[in-house]
Amino acid sequence: MATESELVRHGDLSFVDGNIAVLAGTDYFIVHQGLLVRHSQVLHELIAALDTTHAIEGRPVLALPDPSRSIVHLFQALYDGISFLSYDEQGFPIVASLLRVLTTYKVHRIRHDILRVLSASWPTTLSQWEAREHAVTTPDGVYSPRPSLPHPVDVIKLARDINAPFLLPSAMYDLSRCAPSEAAIGVFNAQLGDHIRLDESDLLWVLRGREHAARHFSTFIVEQLEGRAPAAWCLRRNDSNPLTKRTCQIAFEAITFELLRDINGIVSHRTSDPLYAMSDAEAMQTRESVPEDNPPTMRTCEVCRAEFSSAVLAAKEDFWGKLPHWFGVEVPKWG
Repeated sequence: MATESELVRHGDLSFVDGNIAVLAGTDYFIVHQGLLVRHSQVLHELIAALDTTHAIEGRPVLALPDPSRSIVHLFQALYDGISFLSYDEQGFPIVASLLRVLTTYKVHRIRHDILRVLSASWPTTLSQWEAREHAVTTPDGVYSPRPSLPHPVDVIKLARDINAPFLLPSAMYDLSRCAPSEAAIGVFNAQLGDHIRLDESDLLWVLRGREHAARHFSTFIVEQLEGRAPAAWCLRRNDSNPLTKRTCQIAFEAITFELLRDINGIVSHRTSDPLYAMSDAEAMQTRESVPEDNPPTMRTCEVCRAEFSSAVLAAKEDFWGKLPHWFGVEVPKWG
């Protein structure tokens, strides 16, 4: 342990009426035992077992093994709340550091509050996922998740470290939409000067999940689009013009062709995204676009469109419900 002359008192998180010195590295904090004990049973037990023979500024010393910056984030949350947190790509390292230390010391309430915010971006329900995707799509339809959201590799690593499995399926699905080589490389961390990579087991689950998702989408195309007949009450079923009578069937054939080409996915930066592709199959029928991008041949009648919309919703819900199984995660309340 460093000598007292070598220690640095934290100016903002040291209080004249504090009654305990918390030491982290060479930094110390003069804080209030009652606050620590109220929020953390772990800290309560550590304080109860203190050797009071050592003191800093006349206060008993609780030495913690965590980096000083983690303890700064912990005390900021305890004293000031969590309004200082930012959940985007830039702010996520602080969120992750705080969640790890909150988990270590079992500060349950604040941990729960932060995870509730995170779950809006890494949700357990399809409706929340679609709201998240809409929020990071530009007005001209380009998908741009960063810098609004952290990289899924960072989220997966955090979820494993703090035992928050409900974050994993959506984060793994998010990562599975990248090329396998990108998923394997991981995300570059400027502070470390190196890439952060998934554990081998998690990477394998991401790749397996990607294959399951691709097969599910192929099944959707075969079962819901290839050779799809018009609805029984198609508004064009009794048209005397044979070509007009087949308009809805032709529209489904054109949509199938567009999905297989995945032009919209390329334009919007969302290739290898089955959930988006299924939604796009429905949107093609009503999207206001220039004729070259959305020709009239993709326009079905209202009855056929409503029937297909129901099939798309059912397929997406089935897809979403299978994510935990595909990625090897047990989540009790999913979907």
